[in-house]
Amino acid sequence: MLARLAEDRRVRYVGAGGISAAVYYGLFAAGWLALGNRVPYLVVAAVTSTLTAILTYPIYRAFVFRATGPVLTGFLRFYVVCVWALLFSLGGLWTLVDVAGLPVLLAQAIVITLGPLINYQAGRLWAFRG
Repeated sequence: MLARLAEDRRVRYVGAGGISAAVYYGLFAAGWLALGNRVPYLVVAAVTSTLTAILTYPIYRAFVFRATGPVLTGFLRFYVVCVWALLFSLGGLWTLVDVAGLPVLLAQAIVITLGPLINYQAGRLWAFRG
C-alpha cells in the first residue's frame, strides 16, 4: 500500500509541496521579522520565492516528476512556474494585507496554501513534461 502511494506522482507532489511551503514560509517569516520595518513585505516575498525555487528544484526534479532532461533548461521552466506562483502570491498578499487589513504573516499563510493547487498542473503539463 505505501509503495503504491509512493509511486503516485500526486502524493509525491503533495509531500514536496509541504516541504516547499515550509521552506518558503520559514524564509519569508525570517526575512520579514528581520527586515520588516526596512524592506517592503512584497520585496521579501520576491526574494524568498527565488531562494525557495533554487532550494526545492532538486526535490521536484528527482522525486516528484523524475525528470531526466537537461538540468538548466528544466530549472528555467520550473522557475517560470515559480514566477507565476510569485505573481499570484504578490497579488494575494497585497489584497489580504492592504485591502483586507490582515497581518503580513497571516496573509502569507493563507496565500501559501493556494499556490500548490495551481502549480501542480503547470509543473506536470509544461515544466516537467515527458
